Amino acid sequence: MYNILEKIKNDNQRLTIILGTGFHLQGIGNNSILSNWAVLLSKLSHADLLTGKYTLDFEKTIINQTKNQNLSPLKQAHEIEKDELKQIAHLIKKEQEWILSQKNRFKYPDVFNPKYVSDVISLNFDHVAEELCKLRYGNDEKVVFNNESIFSKKYPKNSRSSIYQRTSYRKITDSQGNLIRFWYPHGSFQNHQSITLGINRYAQLVSDVIRIRNNYKSIEKQCINCETDNLTWYKQILKNPVLILGASLSDVEWGLWSALVFKKRNCAKPNCKSFENNVYKMVDVKAEDKNLGYWYEPLYKNMDFNEQWITLEELLTDGNHA
Repeated sequence: MYNILEKIKNDNQRLTIILGTGFHLQGIGNNSILSNWAVLLSKLSHADLLTGKYTLDFEKTIINQTKNQNLSPLKQAHEIEKDELKQIAHLIKKEQEWILSQKNRFKYPDVFNPKYVSDVISLNFDHVAEELCKLRYGNDEKVVFNNESIFSKKYPKNSRSSIYQRTSYRKITDSQGNLIRFWYPHGSFQNHQSITLGINRYAQLVSDVIRIRNNYKSIEKQCINCETDNLTWYKQILKNPVLILGASLSDVEWGLWSALVFKKRNCAKPNCKSFENNVYKMVDVKAEDKNLGYWYEPLYKNMDFNEQWITLEELLTDGNHA
């Protein structure tokens, strides 16, 4: 990983970052609803006996609430789920506001330099990373959702369709004209209905990723050697070197795993030279990771997480911290 920045500069490439809750763990510790799933789910009614399998834990919470209703009229489980997602969005909004109001107290890494990073695929529901990037590098432009995928031609602007929302991004442009996009395929607190928790919503995420991939392959076959207007986070995973930061990539992340597997498949043939950019991941040096060395390479070796964040920040800011 020591020469990845040199490679990016020489090849005129930039990075795609996949961002998880470890970003918040580094910034504010383990007791926030943004850094700890257990803390977030504990805020919901009947969220007892959490197991750490948070997709199923969320489902148990919804089922327990449905069983224990005592108000009339009784609600169905999907109605209670919508209420809980609205509550989660509200809690995240308040937590984000509090963090940003006291941002100087915290130690969030500065790793979103548009000079070197073109895309951030956030697995989080909040926009803290985006807001910090805007404060550090932005030029006061209003940040809104945009969509330049093939689905923008199939759905109206700002459609509530899950696939339209998953292929929409928010952009920030620095003073040199470098643009960085923030994607939220798991949903955003700004629209509680987009938040991906529970079995049905994760299943829909995988279905949407397959549709995104199939459209990408269809366009690629029609125009093999040219850029298309089908801009998606999936394309940016295939196109760029990828850094996985603060994300464990558990077995339930089938949407993201689908994209990483397709990236690997695209360059599997011996004579294939396209999309061979590697995937790098922050790893716990004290824990075994059976996916390491095949699906991704270690971002750094023999460093704890704190050292890795600090070293990466040095790399991506050219040593010029805010």
